[in-house]
Amino acid sequence: INVPGATGGWHTLSHHAGKADALNKLSRIESDIVKHLNQFLSELDQIEEGKGSLLDHTTVVIGSNFGDSSNHTCNNLPTIVAGGGYRHQAHTVLEKPTPLCNLYLELLHKHNVDLGSFGSSEKDLGLLKG
Repeated sequence: INVPGATGGWHTLSHHAGKADALNKLSRIESDIVKHLNQFLSELDQIEEGKGSLLDHTTVVIGSNFGDSSNHTCNNLPTIVAGGGYRHQAHTVLEKPTPLCNLYLELLHKHNVDLGSFGSSEKDLGLLKG
């Protein structure tokens, strides 16, 4: 992705060590990613499908594999769930460390796939309604 003002490559910048310049460039790249995500979701929402839009019938998940890429920490992972006909809530911060697989298990259940568990899942998060 070529983002004006963000030279150096995402992976290299992700090892920012808290340096303001690298964080600024990462912010530009990630803002651009979210802009493209918004365009994609808007396009899905404009396509009629059944009693709604294609977005209503599609679950889109985007996230990061690191909460802090500079330290390779896997806590506080930013994750967005869009579409799927859910009644989306505001930004949610989970109180205690929770396996990301709990979200994946809930998504599987919402799509009528009952595996019992998924990876390190413990239970549904109970966040998605619809």
